[in-house]
Amino acid sequence: MALHSSPILPPAFPAHLRELALQDAVAWSYYLSLPGAVEHTSWGDVSVEALRRQIVDPAHTTRCRRWAILDSDDQLLGTVGLNDIDMEHHRAELAYDLSPAHQGRGLATEAARAVIAWAHTALGCVRIQATVLDSNLRSIAVLERVGMQREGLLRSYRHVRGQPRDFWMYAHTHPQLHGGQGDDRAAP
Repeated sequence: MALHSSPILPPAFPAHLRELALQDAVAWSYYLSLPGAVEHTSWGDVSVEALRRQIVDPAHTTRCRRWAILDSDDQLLGTVGLNDIDMEHHRAELAYDLSPAHQGRGLATEAARAVIAWAHTALGCVRIQATVLDSNLRSIAVLERVGMQREGLLRSYRHVRGQPRDFWMYAHTHPQLHGGQGDDRAAP
C-alpha cells in the first residue's frame, strides 16, 4: 500500500487534503454533532473520544485511510477516505462527510473524485465501492457526479440508530478493466 502518498485536489480548488490527525477530532465531532449532520448517515458515536480512537486505532488505520478536507486557513471542512481496504481483492469503500456549513460547494465531489483516482493508481484498487443510506439524496448525487454506478439496493443492510435501514450500493471500477471499458469518469 502506498502509505506515503495522498490524493490531491485540483490546484485552483479552494481546499486541500492532509492526513487526518488527532487535533482534528474536536472540530470533526463538533460538526458531526450539529442538527441534521448525520441524519441520513450511519454515524453512531461522534464524540471527540470516539473519533480520536478511530484516528489512532492500529487495526483501523491499516485497513482505512482518511484525510482532512481543509480550507486555506487549515480549518476542517470535512473528511474523505477509504474504509475496508482489501488489497487481496483490490477494493476499498469510499467514505466522506462535510460540515453542514460547507455542503453544496462541490467539496465532497472533488474530494471523492481525488480519492477514487488515488485508490486506482496508488493502491491498485480495481473497485471502489460506496454504500449510501437510501434517504441520503445529497450523497447519492455526489456518487453519481463522480461516475459511480448504482448496483442495487441492500435491504436492511445496516442498523442505523437501532433500526434496520436500506442502503444503495455504488461502485467505480478501474478504467482499464473490461478491455478498456471500465468506468473512467472519476479520473482527474
